[in-house]
Amino acid sequence: MKKQALLAMMLALTLILSSCTLIQKDAAVDAATEILRLGDAVVTKGEVQEQVEAQLDNMAYLYSMYGYSFDPTSEASITEARDTVLDNFRKQLVSNVKIAEMGLDQLTDEETAKIQSDAESTYQSNLDYILSSNYADSELSDEEKNEKAKADLEALGYTMDSALENAKQNALSEKLRQEVIKDVTVSEEEIQKEYDSRVASAKETYENNASSWASAANNGTTLYYTPAGVRFVKQILVKFLDEDQTKMDEAEKKGDQAQEDLNAAEAKISAAQETLDSEEASEEDKAAAQTDKDSAEAEKAAAQEALDAAKKEAADALEAAFANIDATADEILSELQVGTDFDTLMKDKGQDPGMQSGITAERGYAVSADMTSFDPAFVEAAMALEKIGDVSGKVRGESYGYYIIKYVGDAAEGPVALDEVKDTLQSSLLTTKQNSTYNETVQSWVDAAEFKENLGALKD
Repeated sequence: MKKQALLAMMLALTLILSSCTLIQKDAAVDAATEILRLGDAVVTKGEVQEQVEAQLDNMAYLYSMYGYSFDPTSEASITEARDTVLDNFRKQLVSNVKIAEMGLDQLTDEETAKIQSDAESTYQSNLDYILSSNYADSELSDEEKNEKAKADLEALGYTMDSALENAKQNALSEKLRQEVIKDVTVSEEEIQKEYDSRVASAKETYENNASSWASAANNGTTLYYTPAGVRFVKQILVKFLDEDQTKMDEAEKKGDQAQEDLNAAEAKISAAQETLDSEEASEEDKAAAQTDKDSAEAEKAAAQEALDAAKKEAADALEAAFANIDATADEILSELQVGTDFDTLMKDKGQDPGMQSGITAERGYAVSADMTSFDPAFVEAAMALEKIGDVSGKVRGESYGYYIIKYVGDAAEGPVALDEVKDTLQSSLLTTKQNSTYNETVQSWVDAAEFKENLGALKD
């Protein structure tokens, strides 16, 4: 009896253990598990997991772009990504409900055509990316490349149908957004308050830093306060000839290489001398060190000779380069002396792209005495001009050629007039307010919605 009981227990245990191996999740069934439901709309486990993985991959990429590490396998990273994805799905579900309630899903022929066009454009962009990435050097025919690229996209879950669905969803979401924000406005009081805040901030930043202000102004930044000591100048640049620039670049490379060789030789000499000065070094080591030092001294002498030769070559090339553009610069100065318009000559004969179009061509470069982002020769000559309208002679630049500079105006110290920046402020404030209104509205819908949630299934 005892043997029979023991046999029965072993058999039962065997059945239990074997049944455990049989209880395995079907991947498709598991992926179809409902995680969120709102009415008839469902978000599955597979959809959540796919978006979580995409979110983690994107975060890893962004972190790497800035040189930071990111662990997509950590519990904290996965939890944060999952929370973000679930929040986005909740917002999408309630937004779709509101789109239907407001009748925004009723599309006009024009809207349908635009959705189709947008989808085709996006799909083609992705297809072109796959073609250039995977088949740029392929010997396949264009038709074969196209088919393979389409198959690659489909393997990634991206088809023309999905592109069309995405384009439709984007269009409907934008219609909803426009409906929510249609009555959002910005008052004069809000504009004034923002203006005062930006003026105060800009004054703190730039009042004692004219150089930073000038650099920001040249980059097209909207500024709200101007420090003292900034002026605007225009220039006609007469560039070195290409062949002369090439010779100077080659001489500079020779100089750089000679300097590297010189530094290396000096390092060898220093290392050898340490051994020679060491009381612990053997006579054999010191003899070897003396040999190394003698060899390095010869290397140093050769490197110094090469460096001197490169410097002379660079200086000679620079003088020749200026000589080859002297006539052109003199001709421009002669035209200015007989009354030819500076801006006309700047446009027709100047070779500085910054003086051909944009705010710098229209207003001139902002310059201050302490500026370091421009050629020192340019800054010194620009600040030496005594009154508005004065024009320099030929100014030898360190890198580009001759500058012919005109003093065209001063930047008025103090706050920028509200009227000059009002449109920018209004646009910025309106965008911020619209975004805030839309986000708050959607969040209120989420808070009021009755979701059915099965979040525990995500941990299985």
